[in-house]
Amino acid sequence: MSNRATTPDVLARWLTAQSKDVRHHKLLLLSERDGLREKVAGELRGILRDHYVSPAITAKRLAELGAPKTAELLKAHIPKTKTARSGDLGEILATEIAERLMKFRVPIRRLRWKDGRNMALRGDDIVAVARASATSLKFLKGESKSRANLNSAAVEEACESLDRDGGRPSRHSVLFVAERLRERGEDALARELESAVLQSFRSAIVEHLLFAVSGNNPETHLNDHLTACKKKRVRHAVGVHIKDHVAFIKNMYSKL
Repeated sequence: MSNRATTPDVLARWLTAQSKDVRHHKLLLLSERDGLREKVAGELRGILRDHYVSPAITAKRLAELGAPKTAELLKAHIPKTKTARSGDLGEILATEIAERLMKFRVPIRRLRWKDGRNMALRGDDIVAVARASATSLKFLKGESKSRANLNSAAVEEACESLDRDGGRPSRHSVLFVAERLRERGEDALARELESAVLQSFRSAIVEHLLFAVSGNNPETHLNDHLTACKKKRVRHAVGVHIKDHVAFIKNMYSKL
């Protein structure tokens, strides 16, 4: 169900990965390779752009309006505030890692439907799916946190969000995805999502993603959380350590 081409992956080139099991949960820690950021910066900005405006729309605008006007229209989607940019970047990285490294599919790029560029979207940050069997789906419900200094309070806040709705994805979030899929003709997957909602996800496997991108090393906070987590449902804790978190976000967005 992956929608990625088999090309050398930008995240694998940019980030090193360490993984381990914590009881029946999963911990994945990622950090930047020395000297690689500038080599992949253009690709990373391309990913950011695609999360705000689809490549198909961008291609049409380039053909009809030219590059300067296309860039001007893109800026109408890009958040201006530091908080909004940080939150969006966290959700974008969580989405890309869920797809590229965890082998789920995130069918909808939610940021394309924001009511305002500085506003946070309601609902689950991540709704991803994978094939559990020929007739059933596995859902990944994700919550993303982006912090210059990750602390236990932010981890607990993410945990509370994951535990809402009995730990299942929110019906509204899944139906939003299903309706967008219907609009672009992916009726088979949309029908499976709608069926899962009607059955209150009883026939589906649901796993959790607690995602953090932070300026401090997230390992201790995430490992402690998983060690203490008594939930039967599998929880993936994924941390991306970017030492100059604030400067990195500023650099990424200033050149979009």
